Amino acid sequence: MSQVKVDLCKQILEQFYGNIVASVGVFLLKNKASTLGRITQHTSLEQKQVKQALCSLIQQNIVVFSQSRPGVIEYTPLPDAVAMRLRYPHYIHCAKMLFGDAAELLIEEMLLQSQTDLNSTIVKVTKKLNESLVSSGSGITEVSQNIVRDKVMTLIKARLIRRCESIDRDKDDKAVDIIATTDPESLFDLPSILELESAVGSKRHLPQNSEVSAKRVKLETGLSVISQTAQTGQNEGSVYWCVNVHQFHHHFRDQAIIAVVARHIDQQAAEVIRIMLRLSETRTVPTSPESVQLSLTEIFNAQPKDKNMQKNTMDQYLKCLSENCSSFVTKIGESGGGLYQINFMRAMKAICVSQIETIVLERFGSKGLRMFRVLLAEKQVEHKQVDERAMLPPKEAKEILFKMFNENFVTMTELSKTPDHVPARTLYFFNVNLIQVSRMLLEKCYKAAANVMIRRQKCMSDNKRLLDKQDRVEAIISNLVAEGAVEQKEEIEQMVTPSERAQLQKVGEATKMLELSEIQLDNTIFILETFLSYMVQPIPLSKKKDILGDV
Repeated sequence: MSQVKVDLCKQILEQFYGNIVASVGVFLLKNKASTLGRITQHTSLEQKQVKQALCSLIQQNIVVFSQSRPGVIEYTPLPDAVAMRLRYPHYIHCAKMLFGDAAELLIEEMLLQSQTDLNSTIVKVTKKLNESLVSSGSGITEVSQNIVRDKVMTLIKARLIRRCESIDRDKDDKAVDIIATTDPESLFDLPSILELESAVGSKRHLPQNSEVSAKRVKLETGLSVISQTAQTGQNEGSVYWCVNVHQFHHHFRDQAIIAVVARHIDQQAAEVIRIMLRLSETRTVPTSPESVQLSLTEIFNAQPKDKNMQKNTMDQYLKCLSENCSSFVTKIGESGGGLYQINFMRAMKAICVSQIETIVLERFGSKGLRMFRVLLAEKQVEHKQVDERAMLPPKEAKEILFKMFNENFVTMTELSKTPDHVPARTLYFFNVNLIQVSRMLLEKCYKAAANVMIRRQKCMSDNKRLLDKQDRVEAIISNLVAEGAVEQKEEIEQMVTPSERAQLQKVGEATKMLELSEIQLDNTIFILETFLSYMVQPIPLSKKKDILGDV
């Protein structure tokens, strides 16, 4: 793990959890698996503080624990879980777009708690929905807990939330390990009636032989996390639930593919690829670089009722997708009108290349982009051939080429004609290594995201007094409006001077720009990470060469 990513994780931990938790988290990120004693020794914190920090990190799915040997528990960090906190607004917005306001609040609450039982989540979300209805004055009747419960079922069926892994305990009832499930499908089993009955107001009692206790699993002396045993007042609280971020990532990937197809071909082609993605969503292995095989007949029958695309038109679009658009779709058979599958690796490669080309255009201009595309297409090219094929003056092309080489966008291979490697008798070939460029840009994105967070915090701290004053004035005004004393509103508003209002507007614009920058950086990070994740999979070498073109 690079130092740049550690710095980003440190900024995130400090912003969300405070300095003590950040100190423990950063130590674990730098040293990987460590025991409680080692963490206490090297962080210069009290053992009680370290235990509380570990509790928070385990609860937030940032740290996992395991027993290395009898009596010794090691704590291991999950760096990606820290960096994903930047993506939480995307998860919440995605849930709202797919399933509405109740789903948005459910995902928000579960992201906040990380591991939680459904009962308390349903109660909290129902309360928030009813409070928002009252404050809006819409006159809509109260939202019942049954509606929220049904939305929970919908989210589970869509695989956006899942069960947490169970905990292995020793004979002394201490947690020693997290049990990895052997059947991933069991994580998406629907909850039983007993798990939900207290949330929906059922008065049905538990059988006399069922024991509901508030046991907590001890990790170390004084360190505990809620186990998968029920808390008081919960009927079958042994099951804890969390957000399945991987399913959200699949949805973001699918949306990126649909957007690229719509941009390169048209909206009808995007609709065809959308149908294929929906059909393969639950049938494709999550880590597979290709979707399941889909026949033309199956795709045609699955189109929405409001779409009237003819079968021969859909066949033409599938042929177009398989021959153009970087071969996102591959035809692998003729049965059922033709068998097709989506190649996710090729799709993510095309999206990643498009993202890299945008960066090259901004850094080196249109001429640099032309040279970059020549190198991508030709693989190994001498510098004299680059200017010829990019149709640029030799001097200018050489300057841009070596500038890209200096910034690691281009790599060079030496091929000497003699054993002494004399420059006059050595050929120099330039090429683009997509994996290397992607990793380099990913590091830059991590650095930029950390800088944006630091800059935003500095902007807020420098204007803290003014922002606090604005909050107080707004609170007074809202109280006056609630009491009906509207005539005093104007007088209170004048407490903020015109110069202060101008400064507040300036701070608001700067903060908004930094937040938008953070969102855009996270989008770029997601594309680069997804592309690299497909590249590290142990797929056949022949397939990888075919997809990447020996990058």
